[in-house]
Amino acid sequence: MGPIAKPVSPQSADAISLVDIACAELEELRNNPDSYPSFPHACKALLLDMDGNLKCVDCGIQNPEWAAVNYGALVCINCSGQHRSLGVNNSKVRSITMDHWNHDEIVKMLEGGNRQLETFFDRHSLLPTSDKFLVPQLSHDNISFMRYKTKAALFYRQHLDHHIEDLISRGPYKGRRRKRRPLGEQNKTK
Repeated sequence: MGPIAKPVSPQSADAISLVDIACAELEELRNNPDSYPSFPHACKALLLDMDGNLKCVDCGIQNPEWAAVNYGALVCINCSGQHRSLGVNNSKVRSITMDHWNHDEIVKMLEGGNRQLETFFDRHSLLPTSDKFLVPQLSHDNISFMRYKTKAALFYRQHLDHHIEDLISRGPYKGRRRKRRPLGEQNKTK
């Protein structure tokens, strides 16, 4: 006769979701702004678990470690330089491994995401492959970054800012509108 499996209570560590851990990290950061010198671990895991976030939103290179914070999107080191050249009003750049992050910036990253930004650009015909950007004298890089200087991109940034302000005014962050699953089930649907 083998060991009897113990039932897992909802309050046990096994039933705590990655979202719950990330929310606890964010609440600690909100209450103690100096408590995290870099992107919190569970928040980073949640960020990388989001659709599209395992590649640079601009060039598609795998495992980006930089963020275009104003857009809530991840970019590679090369594209981060392009974003820096746009100015902080258009694109504020941070390293997800080396830079200090504040509560609001982390929430913006968790509420944004590469897939969401790509979908927005696609809806507004602002993808680099769009007919709107087929200008022979421009390089692919220049075409890619022209979209960040459009009225549509300004609208996206402002809408994301207002969304974050609204979320934060409601109290502690509860996670993105998605099903909250226990840790062991986070990647089963991928």
